[in-house]
Amino acid sequence: MHSIVVAAATWTVGLAAVIVLPYATDSTSTGDDLTRNTVRLALGYYAVAAALMLVLKPSEWTGQGRGRLARACWTLAWAAYLVHLAMAFHFYHHWSHSDAVRHTREISGFGEGIYVSHLFTLVWGADVAMWWLRPKAYATRRPWIGIGLHAFMTFVIFNATVVYESGPIRWIAILVYAGLATLVMYRRFSGDNA
Repeated sequence: MHSIVVAAATWTVGLAAVIVLPYATDSTSTGDDLTRNTVRLALGYYAVAAALMLVLKPSEWTGQGRGRLARACWTLAWAAYLVHLAMAFHFYHHWSHSDAVRHTREISGFGEGIYVSHLFTLVWGADVAMWWLRPKAYATRRPWIGIGLHAFMTFVIFNATVVYESGPIRWIAILVYAGLATLVMYRRFSGDNA
């Protein structure tokens, strides 16, 4: 329980810092700072949650031991992601969905790709809700569901952080994915299929 309190407190302090710092430092790019740093907070918690999920024992998926911390980090990552969405829609799109479609078209060449982001948000939210509301069903769901979810999320996050980003976030994302891939391979080849 202590680790969950620490994770939640760290998340709260991190979110407060992300929101306050651009204003306290008179940033010339407040909207950009808020949008990028809230997603970075989300990605940090996503990485911790994903790493924990890769080492959970079957009994921990119902919220025992490390499973509690994994579920808390998974939830906090999604919550930070929702704040990121609000910042992006407020500062970049002025709450206009058609502007978000136009912006997505400019960046990727496919404006309707915004619906992939909407699906990402809904699927992740449904997964968070399922883990809290039906932990036993979550723990015993078919493996392809979790694999499909994480493959989809990896595709979206990898594109957002490596393909369409540059600078430090790209390299940090590559290192995070290399670490997660190492955990997957270790688990697969060590016979530890917890």
